[in-house]
Amino acid sequence: MEIKIDTKSIDRLSEAMGRYARIMPVTQANAALRKAARPMLQRAKMEAPVSAEGEYTPLNKKGRSANAYRKGGSTRRDLRLKAVPPKAGEVGRVLVGVSKKSNSVGWRTVFITKGTEQRKTRKGYNRGLNKPNDFLTKAYKGTILLVSETFKKEYREAFVKWAKSNLPQDKYQ
Repeated sequence: MEIKIDTKSIDRLSEAMGRYARIMPVTQANAALRKAARPMLQRAKMEAPVSAEGEYTPLNKKGRSANAYRKGGSTRRDLRLKAVPPKAGEVGRVLVGVSKKSNSVGWRTVFITKGTEQRKTRKGYNRGLNKPNDFLTKAYKGTILLVSETFKKEYREAFVKWAKSNLPQDKYQ
């Protein structure tokens, strides 16, 4: 007994999905990607180092204080998800990282992730030597599978919702 399966309709559907996926707005894909990347942001916040003292003083209304760059938890607090334009061949692009706004601490993230070398002052005192703590890579490796699976699901749902409101329905039913 032979079983034959006709896959022509599935092939046509796959081709149509590919065609329509290219015309679906990038904002829809980025919205799905932002939603899917939230676990990665949460993991990065958990992995971000905090000073041993654990001191935390909120900033004033202008976003500044006399001790603005010495507070523990500043890097953790300034972690963000940012949607950026995708490169060629990409559906969407979202960055998980530390905000680089003027009142944020994004400028020093490289010192945390790459570490610093031992240096001496003019008087000969040792300063520096921070061991590298690449918390962003740890967060990426720990959650990338979950994010990719969640994105596939979210993207399918966003595509169906977008297609129902933007594509002619009676033609394909």
